[in-house]
Amino acid sequence: MPAVVVGKENQKCMLMDITGLNRVVVEGRWSSNDPDLKVHFVPLGNNGVRVWVDIVKVDDAAVWRPSSAVECMEDALGSTIAWPVDKVVLV
Repeated sequence: MPAVVVGKENQKCMLMDITGLNRVVVEGRWSSNDPDLKVHFVPLGNNGVRVWVDIVKVDDAAVWRPSSAVECMEDALGSTIAWPVDKVVLV
């Protein structure tokens, strides 16, 4: 079983591509992994992290949970998104 990743609020992190490519798609900041917290009206759940998107590295990279407002990483700049905890690397 993989180690549980727990960040501190505003801790810098990198989001890895969810499609299996070994690349960083976003540099951001950890916000929370509270499973009851909602991001774009959807609860995070047990394997999600809310992350602030500060720097988009791959504009057209897929997001984990697309919404009407956020369909790709370019749309997420400056806001928070949900991301699978196993694809978050703390720095």
